[in-house]
Amino acid sequence: MTFQLLSRPMAITGEAPLWDPVRQCLWWLDIQAQRLLRTEPDGATGATPLPWQPGLIALAESGRLVLGLETGLFLHDPESRTLDQISETEADRVTVRLNDGKPDKDGRLWFGSMDMTGEGRAIGRLYRRDTDGSIHTIRENILVPNAIAPHPDGTGLTFVDTPTRRLEFLETDPATGTVLASKVVHEFTSDEHPDGACFDNEGNLWIAVIGKGDIRKLSLENGEVERIGIPVTRPTMPILGGPDGQTLFVTNQRRFLDSAQLNAQTAAGGLLVKERVAEASILFRVGGL
Repeated sequence: MTFQLLSRPMAITGEAPLWDPVRQCLWWLDIQAQRLLRTEPDGATGATPLPWQPGLIALAESGRLVLGLETGLFLHDPESRTLDQISETEADRVTVRLNDGKPDKDGRLWFGSMDMTGEGRAIGRLYRRDTDGSIHTIRENILVPNAIAPHPDGTGLTFVDTPTRRLEFLETDPATGTVLASKVVHEFTSDEHPDGACFDNEGNLWIAVIGKGDIRKLSLENGEVERIGIPVTRPTMPILGGPDGQTLFVTNQRRFLDSAQLNAQTAAGGLLVKERVAEASILFRVGGL
């Protein structure tokens, strides 16, 4: 696959791409620069400053955006530019921020939190927000929660604590969201660091792998289906979207690259795209908002 550089706003850590089918744009984050980015199909990109470091974006039923910041979940209206807090999740822990998250088929939002000091403390958590607004702690003692991607059939979600390199599938009760069981469905090698992920509508998982720099297409039953090389070594998350649902967008980071690597990777901190991928995207929305 040949990727094109659609936009290059020099994101320190570009993350959490989200295709918006109503506004026909792609939302994404620049975590350390505290920016919400909006990229149009022609590559034009605007930025909205945020008061804290962000870690996730999702679409609400109303069409507004749900943002995960250092001090909790917020509801953002891009047209009026309002930002209203809807939870204080992790607001009491000043060294923690929210990181990664997506809604499931029934409108529940699954999201994580992590230590942002760089000290590598396992103080993060995995949460579930139900459609009534209640928030439940699912797992604790997490280093870096990633690959939180609900399966399109509503049976559960994938999850990885990145340093463990073990991708899990958490089976859930469709009625309540309760986790019934978990199993490791894929293990990465010692030089591979799995990051963000998404499902296509056929049940294949697309996951960014930092290190070698590629996107893996995985079958949860049969393992690796395809390995897609990209022109950066630190991809952070893929998403399928675009007007036809068949464009692959990939965010990546400049953070942790030295000057020689930055000179060699001219797309670092940019938004990469590959059109007409032979898959179709899925998009669930956060319920009750």
